[in-house]
Amino acid sequence: MVRRIVALALAFAVPGLARAGAGSRIVKIVVAGPHAPEGVATEVVLPPGWQPGQPALLMVFLHDGWGSEKSFRKHDLAAVALGMMQGSAIAPVVIASPRHRGTFIVDSPRGQMESFVAEDLVPALEREFPGAGGSRDRRCLWGISLGGYGALKMALRHPDVYGRVAALAPWVQPLAWESYEGKRTIWSRWLLEPVFGHSREESRFEANDLVVIAGEANPERVPAIYVRTGSRDKWEKGAQELIALLRGRGIAVDAASMPGAKHDWPDWRAATPAVLEFLTR
Repeated sequence: MVRRIVALALAFAVPGLARAGAGSRIVKIVVAGPHAPEGVATEVVLPPGWQPGQPALLMVFLHDGWGSEKSFRKHDLAAVALGMMQGSAIAPVVIASPRHRGTFIVDSPRGQMESFVAEDLVPALEREFPGAGGSRDRRCLWGISLGGYGALKMALRHPDVYGRVAALAPWVQPLAWESYEGKRTIWSRWLLEPVFGHSREESRFEANDLVVIAGEANPERVPAIYVRTGSRDKWEKGAQELIALLRGRGIAVDAASMPGAKHDWPDWRAATPAVLEFLTR
């Protein structure tokens, strides 16, 4: 089920996006499904001049840990995407960004967000925006930081949903109660434990460790994966170790380190055109 909130004419509401094409617009919707009956706030960027029923790719964007459904627009990634579509650098693509803040894209008492992204979101979007997506090879997914973690999880654990997956500066680190327990702080108790569990008995750390998930993935089903990290990003080491593991299992990964790049939006914005080219290829 999708509840439409408002469609914004970008020429009036979002000047930065208006420069990318006055015929484009953003639609704010609430997407509900079996795993999120209360609904998830989502912003959708529609291609310039596109009308429902016309063919388009479908892209899902997962924001960073402190972001929201507005991040894709707020940080000018939507303007980059619309400009590339307007100039025919990439094919028309409907881009949906659901809010997942606080969930870590994990099934937990905070929400069934992994299952929502894997099972509920795409069917709802394809009903609401007919012509977008329609098959695995016409759907793609990318995430930034914590969203990059979620994107890689989707590629490895739910490989039949999206045909191409990109992770930019993904949050990758070992997740295990034994390694976490000795480092507990007031901050981690508030941030992590409502999602990953408060004790060894209820720990969901291990089930959501990308290394564990990678070891269980079927190499023949994993979609095309693209990863970019920054040489000055503290999470790069974990991502590179995961990439080595994937390649060792015969899973191809287009990966590179961006010299001098840090874990911040200016560097992510600079990398956006190459990510979009890969996803819409």
